[in-house]
Amino acid sequence: MNTAETPEIILDPPARGETIWQGSTTLVFQPAQPLAAETEYTVNLGAGLESRQGRPVLKPISWQFKTRPSQILYLSWGEENYYQLFAISPENGGPRALTDRPDDVIDFSLSPDGTEIAYSSHRGDEGSDLFLIDSDGKNRRQILDCAQGACNNPTWEPNGRRLIYERRTFTTGAPGPPRLWWLDLSNGQTVPVFQDSQWLGSFARFSPDGRWLAYISPDNQEIQLYDQESGRSVRVPSSSGEPAAWAADGNSILFTEADFSSIQYSVYIYQVDVETTEVTQISGGNQVIDGWPTWSPDGEWIAFNRKPPASPTGKQLWMMRVADGEMVQLTSDPGLHHGPPSWSPDGRWLVFQQFAQAEPNAEPEIWMLNVETKEAKKLSAPGIQPVWMP
Repeated sequence: MNTAETPEIILDPPARGETIWQGSTTLVFQPAQPLAAETEYTVNLGAGLESRQGRPVLKPISWQFKTRPSQILYLSWGEENYYQLFAISPENGGPRALTDRPDDVIDFSLSPDGTEIAYSSHRGDEGSDLFLIDSDGKNRRQILDCAQGACNNPTWEPNGRRLIYERRTFTTGAPGPPRLWWLDLSNGQTVPVFQDSQWLGSFARFSPDGRWLAYISPDNQEIQLYDQESGRSVRVPSSSGEPAAWAADGNSILFTEADFSSIQYSVYIYQVDVETTEVTQISGGNQVIDGWPTWSPDGEWIAFNRKPPASPTGKQLWMMRVADGEMVQLTSDPGLHHGPPSWSPDGRWLVFQQFAQAEPNAEPEIWMLNVETKEAKKLSAPGIQPVWMP
């Protein structure tokens, strides 16, 4: 095809996005935001499509497709305390197990296109290996035998070709400190991320375009940002142990850090511009304990959990508008602790884990909350680490 001109792709219901050529035979539309779940779209290809010989397409091109229903992934366990990976639909249906014994799932990561899930699973010697399954729970296969060690926390490269994971080698019979390794999914090759193979790192997070890699440097109590194109590094002091959260445009990250300048210490959310390295505290002027900030899909809001300092109450869910700092409290039950929030692809809902602090042996539950109406709905119990599928 003639790729000098790019015809417009129009979706109904409307969806903003970018149309690009991949080679000379494939025209791709990349939505600016995830499409609505369980929705039928009509695709209309605009005028201007022609072959390399100048022959135009004679008839309008139009077709339909329907997006899949919303799904939430999380970990749960039964009477024998084997952790398994589950999926549940927010609209209907009960939990559906995606893994089964003898797997004891530790953590998981959904591929960028939502079709596969990488997860780590315990072995009998206190180590762990990496596995891959389709998002419907089929086609389970081992992708890394981490002999004499523990491999976990897989993180997908944005193009879906490789994973970064944490490898801990056994020392005196127990897993040692974490180091970051690549895993090429096409051939199974695994190599250290850094030239110094002894360099420690954990909780790797990619910028949306894959250029930058953010990770926690436990030795230095900081978050390091590494530009894979230029080799440049940006160092951000952070002792909270929480990973960085990338903005959708890849120009900044959010992180948390403790402030001991007052009698009662606080934990604030900071934003860092990766080009200028300018750091801005965005939690406001009050003393608070904030945690786990995460961007909304449109980049306009940040959701996080918060409580007063030196308080036995559970953390509540809040969100803040980035443009003007407007704060909105979403939950207000001090007897409940609310875990890290995860946005739905359309930005209307948050999913999170919560538990009752005062109840002995209280099990965590999976809940979802509408950010506009504050309507809350219990999805499943017990459950931890919930995330939305795109």
